[in-house]
Amino acid sequence: MDVHAPHQPVHTWRDFAIHLTIVTIGLFIALSLEAFVEYIHHRHLVAEARENIHRELEANHTAAQQDLKYTQDNIGVVANNIKTLHAIQTAPHGSHYSITNTIQFESFSNAAWHTARDTGALGFMPYAEVQRYSDLYASQDLVDQHVGAIIERNILAQAPFNMGIDPGNFSPAQYLDLLRSNAEIQSELAALTQMIQQYDTRSLDVLKH
Repeated sequence: MDVHAPHQPVHTWRDFAIHLTIVTIGLFIALSLEAFVEYIHHRHLVAEARENIHRELEANHTAAQQDLKYTQDNIGVVANNIKTLHAIQTAPHGSHYSITNTIQFESFSNAAWHTARDTGALGFMPYAEVQRYSDLYASQDLVDQHVGAIIERNILAQAPFNMGIDPGNFSPAQYLDLLRSNAEIQSELAALTQMIQQYDTRSLDVLKH
């Protein structure tokens, strides 16, 4: 923004007042235009961020629905593991047994949320709206953390079968540890199901706004 001196010399207070008025009006117009441009930019930033977040939440809703199916499948797999372990205890050297320790899960996305935060778009949104998004993504993080813990426990539950010992020769204590590990995983998967259901319900509520 440039302010120039008058081209003609100022001889009277009237000339000075006229020049000051012209400069003031010019500054006002320039500042107003600058503020208007910033306002349009901020509105565009918020609209784009809001659209990206809603699109991301819709994708996460689809993922949550898939995860509810995966979780039930995972519970069934662990239940079969427990059944198999009991069968091995009963007939250690009987038929061929199979233990499966894998977890299927469709991960959620948070790129749009982080982008909106990093670009400053959240600062121009209504507080209540930002709070809804923040609470929802915090719930999403809790689900992800719980899934990570289950996957880690699931991997460790497989360790006894990687020791090179015939499962038919496991000690009673080893069977008990395996049964306990799988039972705990089953309980955690049941808790995860509730967490996903609660997250998905809140997600749908946020998408309505």
